Amino acid sequence: MSRFMKRSKPKGLMLTSLLDMFTIILIFLIVSFEAEDQAFKLDPDLRLPESSARSVFKPSVNVVINPQALIVEQKVLMRLEDGKFPADFYTAGEIPELVEALKVYAEQMDFTVDEEEQTVVTIQADKDLDYQTLYLVMRSSSMAGFARYRLAIMKK
Repeated sequence: MSRFMKRSKPKGLMLTSLLDMFTIILIFLIVSFEAEDQAFKLDPDLRLPESSARSVFKPSVNVVINPQALIVEQKVLMRLEDGKFPADFYTAGEIPELVEALKVYAEQMDFTVDEEEQTVVTIQADKDLDYQTLYLVMRSSSMAGFARYRLAIMKK
């Protein structure tokens, strides 16, 4: 009986399998990592409010409101006077130019992936603007189909 039983050698580590596994994990992480620039440009005429809140930046349509202009995706949409829109916009409750511009961006976006994440607008508003002006921009964005907002801030 002893001649059929052979002594087994102690097993060593299988480095080939481990290296294959680490290579696959590394490739997966590289492919799934989003390393693209999100094209978030800060307007030089803008003073953002400061906050200690932290959040991961996700791509969205950028709307900038500074005391001189309303800018959508780095294109000046209209000029403001002392950080105010014309009075008829406040009575109407919307900014028609902004609604139309955002509808164009909404048509260009692909809503099939995740509609909630796609319909987000990032608003960069000067910290000295009044609430009515900010509310008017948010309401107009909502009328264009962008019901979710992210407000850009400066980190404290």
